[in-house]
Amino acid sequence: MRQPPTVEPPAVEPPTVERPTVALVGVHGHGRWHARRIAELEQAGRLRLAAVADPRPPEPGTVPEGVARYATLEDLLAAAPPDITLIATPTPTHFALAEAALRAGSDVLLEKPPVTGLAELAALRATAARTGRIVQVGFQSLGSAALPALRTLMADGTIGEVTGVGAAGAWCRPETYWRRAPWAGKRWMNGVPALDGALTNPFAHAVVTALAVLGEDAMAQVPERTRLELFHANPVEADDTSAVRIELPGAPPILVAVSVCAPKAAEIDPWVRVQGTEGEAVFHYTAGRLSVSRFNSGVSTGVEELSQAFPEADLLANLLDHRARPDEVPLMVPLEDTIGFTAVLEAVRDAPEPRAIAPEHVRVEDSEVGRATTVPGIVDLVQACARGQLLFSEAGAPWALPDH
Repeated sequence: MRQPPTVEPPAVEPPTVERPTVALVGVHGHGRWHARRIAELEQAGRLRLAAVADPRPPEPGTVPEGVARYATLEDLLAAAPPDITLIATPTPTHFALAEAALRAGSDVLLEKPPVTGLAELAALRATAARTGRIVQVGFQSLGSAALPALRTLMADGTIGEVTGVGAAGAWCRPETYWRRAPWAGKRWMNGVPALDGALTNPFAHAVVTALAVLGEDAMAQVPERTRLELFHANPVEADDTSAVRIELPGAPPILVAVSVCAPKAAEIDPWVRVQGTEGEAVFHYTAGRLSVSRFNSGVSTGVEELSQAFPEADLLANLLDHRARPDEVPLMVPLEDTIGFTAVLEAVRDAPEPRAIAPEHVRVEDSEVGRATTVPGIVDLVQACARGQLLFSEAGAPWALPDH
């Protein structure tokens, strides 16, 4: 007897996993970097770039064909709100754009600085809570695994009792940097804070990371006292050479000294240093490297007992993971972790105009990046200030003395 033919069961298609949709607001400047990272995550099947918004057309190759393009976020949200809105626009626009995205039901990845003051930050946190949406802030260094490692060695006494935190950075920015956008080098623009100064833009990570090494409480509270020394060597409104002392209740003092007026050949990677009674730990946050040195009779031996590199954090991937598994994957940079930084930013915003560094203390140099205004000795000065917990005037910088 012939056997009946074997009937294979019908193939069952695997369930389709809907990829979160992402909209990029701002496709120029730092937005181009975000566009590349979005493309990488899309290639990996993690998301789908649904739309971009920018009043200017994107540069060729920045946005794939078939992606919807809008002049404004308002138009984009009216057409189809995305799951995630990534905002990479000038700081003065952040608050209104983030509010609009949250109210439309979209989670937000918001570039740094998130807002222009504590009132805006409180309002944005309230909107996020009311809508049940998520806001991740684009402070890359706060997502680094180096920070919990640093906090652990501080807690276990590896460097003794912590006596202070210092941060230093010195870069060269050519004259073209101050012409890169209408708001470049401005403190205010059309009655709105622009805050394109050294402490609040290029070295914003130095400030927020110095707070972060002291833990979540330090990040999430307003300092008791903030003392600023703001200067500019370039003919701009904002500060390009600055120092700030931050005092928190029950915590070691923080001193941040930075400048974008370094000679090109003398630039340094910014660092945050934790000084203890028995040693020091230094985190070069742009390179992701953490090193620890011990003291001998109170002086650093210069011998690194630990030197470890940590991979760069991916804040967009973390946001995707947090949305999918909120109980398992914590958000790396929630809004509340930027309260301390925003308080410092607000102090810079409301401070008197930065003082001009006298011409006799300024040089102009030509380098591969173009003509740049420099301050001789500034690289050594910012590092000495950060290590010694000194403002520029306290360190004896002649252009910073009160009667200069």
